[in-house]
Amino acid sequence: MKTQEIRIIINVSQDKLFEFTIEPKNTSKWIDKAGIETVDTEQIGLGTKYVNNYGVLTVTDYDRGIFFELTNEGTQYQCSYSHRKIDEKITELTYFECMLDGSLLIEPVNINRFKKLKNLMEE
Repeated sequence: MKTQEIRIIINVSQDKLFEFTIEPKNTSKWIDKAGIETVDTEQIGLGTKYVNNYGVLTVTDYDRGIFFELTNEGTQYQCSYSHRKIDEKITELTYFECMLDGSLLIEPVNINRFKKLKNLMEE
């Protein structure tokens, strides 16, 4: 598979979901293999570098509260998180991943990761 898109409805506000997914201290709560994640800036935005067990991922596109894209320049892996407000307490999260060089995804993300996120956010 060269690309993958996962969509999931989460019963939480768009702002709350965005803040949770972009915050590095939350990553290991729903992405088991990520380990401890750090960033190189105080304010997360375009150019911020996340470091975790997957390597260094740079924020290459960013629209606060709505969208962020991460790119691993070393592996050419790219993923994005799009947060669409359905109503005040319901958000659709769309995750998209690909390899920028057109190769196959080595380890496509499993939907269970997002089910875990949904359970965490809806508790």
